[in-house]
Amino acid sequence: MKYVEQHDKQKECTEAFKSGKNIIVLFWGNRVGKTEWGGQTVAREVLEENNYEVWSFCPSFDEQKDTTQKKLLNYIPEHRIKDRVWLRKGILKEIILDNGSKITFKSYEQGREKAQGAGKRLIWFDEEPPKDIWEECFVRQEAGTQLKIILTMTAIKGMTWVYNDIYLKTNNPDLFISKAGWDDNPWLLEEQKQAMSRGLSEQVLKVRRNGEFVKMVGLVCSWFDRTKHIVDINKLPLGDTYFAIDFGFSNPSCGLWVRIDRQDNYWVFDGFYRKEMTNPKLQEIIRMKEQGILGIIHRVGDSAQAGDIRQLNDYGIEITGIKKIVGESKESWDEYRARLMEERGVIQESTNKPKLFISSSLVDIDDNGDEFNFLMRELENLRWEEIKTDMGIESKPIWGKQPKHAIDALSYILTSIKRSTVMDYNYTPQPVKPFYPELGI
Repeated sequence: MKYVEQHDKQKECTEAFKSGKNIIVLFWGNRVGKTEWGGQTVAREVLEENNYEVWSFCPSFDEQKDTTQKKLLNYIPEHRIKDRVWLRKGILKEIILDNGSKITFKSYEQGREKAQGAGKRLIWFDEEPPKDIWEECFVRQEAGTQLKIILTMTAIKGMTWVYNDIYLKTNNPDLFISKAGWDDNPWLLEEQKQAMSRGLSEQVLKVRRNGEFVKMVGLVCSWFDRTKHIVDINKLPLGDTYFAIDFGFSNPSCGLWVRIDRQDNYWVFDGFYRKEMTNPKLQEIIRMKEQGILGIIHRVGDSAQAGDIRQLNDYGIEITGIKKIVGESKESWDEYRARLMEERGVIQESTNKPKLFISSSLVDIDDNGDEFNFLMRELENLRWEEIKTDMGIESKPIWGKQPKHAIDALSYILTSIKRSTVMDYNYTPQPVKPFYPELGI
């Protein structure tokens, strides 16, 4: 096993596995080597560890024969196999090694009940599993043992539960996510890439070639790319500082702080996203977070919340109300804001970068107690409202019912800047203060 050659993406996953990450997920395109890596990793573990029990899941037993089973037999020496238990001709049920380690093959077709049983050390899912099977496997851990889980898949089913529950969980310290496409496999020839591309649509190519999740139909911010827009902001550039607030109580209140630099780039560097925030609580968190920010802070909010704005003004937190007026354009309010976001968010040809950057630490706690980047989540899920007509499904020029509190706050800044070109740049660079949701600050 130590002589197996791996490409760089496979090496990264191996290092993550060895470093103690409990959940390794590969969102890779076809022919990039995801199942190969899974076979290598499982084989290494059962060969090196005694009495090591593994479950190997596949969509069906028929697929197992040519995928997971084949890969494992390639990497486990024949003389180390003590016994084979056959499910039926050509399809294995178990592989038992001379050191007591065992691999049990399972199929998603068997359902949740077949994912019950304790004492497993490693579970390998090849291709996307049903959610109930995935959840069932997380309770298969015995006291005193560490359970590791591998998921190797191409997102051919689109934005399913995997997208929301795994791909978006960027702040889970036990989770390592890898994305890779054809260009990451140095052994894949250009002629092979061209042959595999023939007859495939652009959307299908995004999935098969790049391992991407296909954007949902009617997505407002189709330009958003977390690899381009989500960045580590360690020091703020010179520029104006803006704060925007979207009020709420049973729904979250959201505040965003944005630095606009000399090149007209927008840096969303801090914020909050919380329910049951009274105005006294809001003024406390605003004051706390603005400590150390030099210069004038331009604060804006929805003019429809005049009472809340007035009360914060009474506390000394001066906020200007933004009216939902789009001017001479015939666009709806949501169309206008969508265009302003796209102007900042699209990748510039001259720089290959957008003009909107969102801090990777812009996180708060959701209803499940998990950390999440609230602006990223909203941008990736906001869709145009759709209605059924005699002509089929039609999009309306308003946004749907998805949460958009952070997007509302961002759009208040965008609209206020659009209506005023006054900018000054008298501020010096300053470190960005970390955000500690577990401490309530």
